[in-house]
Amino acid sequence: MLSRLALSLALLLLAGCASTRATSPSRSAQEMLLITTAADRAAEALAEQVPTDLTAWIDPSGFSAEDQAYGLAAIKDALLRHGVKLVSDQAKADAVILPRAGTLSTDEKNVLVGIPSLPVPLAPGVLIPPLSLYSENVAKGAAKFAASIYDPKTGKLIVSTDPAYGFSREDDGVVLFFFSWRRNDMDIDFSKNPPRKTAAK
Repeated sequence: MLSRLALSLALLLLAGCASTRATSPSRSAQEMLLITTAADRAAEALAEQVPTDLTAWIDPSGFSAEDQAYGLAAIKDALLRHGVKLVSDQAKADAVILPRAGTLSTDEKNVLVGIPSLPVPLAPGVLIPPLSLYSENVAKGAAKFAASIYDPKTGKLIVSTDPAYGFSREDDGVVLFFFSWRRNDMDIDFSKNPPRKTAAK
């Protein structure tokens, strides 16, 4: 009886500093923002290398990435803003743009000096938050695009671009349990609810 009472009291005390883990999508909003921001930046760097007087058709067959749809849309948008005319019929194009993706993903690094998060005994899904003397989580988005541009009638190369890179970054951390920070290079303030777009510096 006494052992059950002691266990119940311990669980009540732990519940005061515990967190409940909820299900979440396989890819977080943070990860998607990092990837799409990197894609936008790589697409812009790619479009700067393409002649602006082209009437072009996009050949998507060489572009393979998990976020293929967004990457291709970002490239098309950047090309249009740089003056390239895009057509849906290859027969009407004087150039074919064959883009490719070297990478479109994220890289993450986590450092913790302290006690990691632990499950509460007999309470499935409930976690004791980590006790952090120092912790830092760094997430980076990376995109690498390139393209071959050729004459569809002769097959002659017009332009072969250099690799175009785009990067994004976010990091957050805690020092001495209470002092925390969160920052990114995407001009988004996550400290607001809901998050707000900040003015670009």
